[in-house]
Amino acid sequence: MDILMQYLSFFVIQSESEDPEAAKTYRHFQTLHRESYENSELKEFLHGELERILKRKAERNPKTEQAPTKIGRFLVEPGYEPSSNPNFNLFQRLRQASTREEFQAVSDDLIRTYLNTSAVRGGAFIVAAAKLPKYFDEPFIFVLKCDFEPKIARISDEKSLVSQVEMAISARSIKSIQYPYMPEPGMLEEEELKIHQASHARYFEDFLKYVTYEKSKPAIVTEQMLGMVQEYMDAKWHGSEGSYQTEEDGTDLGTDLDAGQPAGEAGHGETPPWDEAAGAGSENETGAAPEGILAAASEEEVRLGEAGSPDGRNRAASAPVDARRREEQRMEIWAAGEKRELQERWSHDQVADAAARIVETQPDYEMNFKLDGISVRGKMEEYGKSVHIARLNGRYVVLIEGDAFRFDKGISPIELLSPEPFEEVVARIAEEADRRTVEEREERWREREERLARENHAATSSTESGEPSPFAGEARADKLPWE
Repeated sequence: MDILMQYLSFFVIQSESEDPEAAKTYRHFQTLHRESYENSELKEFLHGELERILKRKAERNPKTEQAPTKIGRFLVEPGYEPSSNPNFNLFQRLRQASTREEFQAVSDDLIRTYLNTSAVRGGAFIVAAAKLPKYFDEPFIFVLKCDFEPKIARISDEKSLVSQVEMAISARSIKSIQYPYMPEPGMLEEEELKIHQASHARYFEDFLKYVTYEKSKPAIVTEQMLGMVQEYMDAKWHGSEGSYQTEEDGTDLGTDLDAGQPAGEAGHGETPPWDEAAGAGSENETGAAPEGILAAASEEEVRLGEAGSPDGRNRAASAPVDARRREEQRMEIWAAGEKRELQERWSHDQVADAAARIVETQPDYEMNFKLDGISVRGKMEEYGKSVHIARLNGRYVVLIEGDAFRFDKGISPIELLSPEPFEEVVARIAEEADRRTVEEREERWREREERLARENHAATSSTESGEPSPFAGEARADKLPWE
């Protein structure tokens, strides 16, 4: 790639002490123009790296939060031009610098801004303006930071063997900013830049305070999922903070706190996509509270005919409010967890509808989960088509269907399998489940026998010593409760 250097300012950042939190100072070494750069050792070090920076791909919405390469956009208030952004203006001044002195002065402003960032490490700080004459007449701005590499040595002589190299830098750990962003050769995005930072520390991108970065795909999907969960909660609880109807007569026991109308009158009109959720939890179509909700109020308070006191009616009306809040708290904990379990709240149709809505905005979004120690990974759009989740004899089953297998790396005996019919596999799984059930019952029986034997032994010892037995009067059942 033909890159013509216009100007390059080289700075060194140093710490006043060994303390990482100590104040940092900088020193300007040189500002090079085209001729001096071409004849310097720095060209051998940087030229290949500049090519890699230009060719490095970046996703507008990265797949992970810790993506090393991101696209940043200058923050601009609605109705204002990009020139209202101080970071944008700083890069424009670098592009428009017409003399070496002017370029050095603006680069000096940039490194002072960088030193105000927390967790700055010592190293080389380079600001360069270079042209791609094949595509554009205006230069690109490159900002590079090379941290000092610790414990770097070179072979010296036969006596001392090695000698320590002070202030060593490496191209492998370079952090970089490229402005403007070039999504394709010959295309420019004047209001965007590309930043690369391989380390987990994000301080290199933080020093540009007026640049924002697009959300990652997981963050976008998380927001979308939380919105759908809220729709589900509104549908389940009739769009209020806790109103429901009795199963017997549909009498309203709560009030729509948002709309100021009884819950029995709410919900008419168009059926929301999550309306199945209310029925799924309680298995009735009248909007009755899910099983367990009515436990907060006695049967006398639930039925209006028997709710003799105002306090009883108030407690009955507040029960679903508390239940919804408890469920919302459980959903918040679920959404915030790094390792989550199957919640068993939505039906297959509800999950398929939610997955389809995600695929509309993120066609390549992946689903990843583990069943015990077995990992399953695929496209979200495959759920309900070639990937199915079911329950068999109290255990989870993942069904994956397809036309052909592919095996990689080491050979295994599975590759020689002649698959048996699906019905036979299900029957074998059922037999194995029955066998496990029998073994679990026998194990519980043995544990019970051992416990009773210990108790009888303790009772006998107490009788012989004349002390009253703590187990006196306990009757032993001849059979287990489930037999």
